[in-house]
Amino acid sequence: MRAEDLVGAWRELGREFVSGDGSVRSDIQRTSQIMYTPDGFMGVVNTPAKRAPVSDGSNPMSLDGIGAAERAAAAEGVVAYTGRYEVKGDLVHHTIYSALNPNLPGTTQVRRAMLSGDDLTLATLPDAKGTYFRIRWRRAAKMPA
Repeated sequence: MRAEDLVGAWRELGREFVSGDGSVRSDIQRTSQIMYTPDGFMGVVNTPAKRAPVSDGSNPMSLDGIGAAERAAAAEGVVAYTGRYEVKGDLVHHTIYSALNPNLPGTTQVRRAMLSGDDLTLATLPDAKGTYFRIRWRRAAKMPA
């Protein structure tokens, strides 16, 4: 795979846990988009589908005007990070610059990438038991708005 193969925006089709014995279990439905730029930057926002709206607060574009419990509920299950990416064979290395999770900046998340036409699968590396997690994506330009 080449870095230029990833350039663009991708929307999630689904996600699964794959056990070492080959059994597959679907994860919850998500609304997610990942983007790769030609100059090596990336970003992803991944949220549970059908989240409950928050109260208006003083600024509907910000969560700052709502209480801590409601702000925490809005962030529950959200994965969001930005950084740089590098393709090494069939592996994509996401080196994280900023993230919702404060433990992620400075780390590198490695994903096995498989590309088939306008479909991309990103998978974690298998653990000691052969279990891994994968997300299937499709080029956003090929998806309904």
